[in-house]
Amino acid sequence: MLSGSKKRGSNISFFIFPFIYFLIGSSILFFALRPIAEPLFEMLDVVTQAQAPSFDKGALDIFAEKDVTQLPDTNDTIAPDPKDLPTEGERYGQILCEKVEIDAPLYYGDSEKELVSGVGTYSGTFIPGAGRTILLAGHNNTYFHSLGELQPGDIIKINTSYGKYEYIVTGSKIALDTDTSAYDLKRKEENLILYTCYPFDMLGLTPDRYFVYADYLSGPKLDIVTY
Repeated sequence: MLSGSKKRGSNISFFIFPFIYFLIGSSILFFALRPIAEPLFEMLDVVTQAQAPSFDKGALDIFAEKDVTQLPDTNDTIAPDPKDLPTEGERYGQILCEKVEIDAPLYYGDSEKELVSGVGTYSGTFIPGAGRTILLAGHNNTYFHSLGELQPGDIIKINTSYGKYEYIVTGSKIALDTDTSAYDLKRKEENLILYTCYPFDMLGLTPDRYFVYADYLSGPKLDIVTY
């Protein structure tokens, strides 16, 4: 009887221990790959769906009701209506460059929530018209898939809830995502920086970024305090 009990216990262990090892191994693999897999699956969802995504139905679109033809486009200084200035997560404009087929909604904020819906403005920089650096991010295989085709002299247009702006491309650069020398957030004159993951045909996050630099040409200057 004792011998039979040992045999049954041995048979149970033969199935139980591999199963436990499998669960432990799967858990470790899941948590190790989660930071890579989540953006990848989100991106696959975006590029395979038939219509533009809308992930945050509660986010306010302060640009939708604007008549673009009536927006100021001169270099005059204006005092914007506070309700026309964006807060985190709000759509406040459209970025366009017909030459390379860029035509995307512009949001304030650059979390994944904004980037799956359009182009995001890093909230650590400024908005058009503030006279400082504007840092815009977009996914490399959706809204900024053609960013590498921009050349010096090309014009980038940004229509906002308070005015229309134009910037002229001055150059581009490939840099690591940790290379802070690729942008100057303390520059005291208005300039535009667009960036995306590189290479352009890669899904998910990559260690390299492609930057495009542009200088201010026209658009109303905002009478707001900047630091």
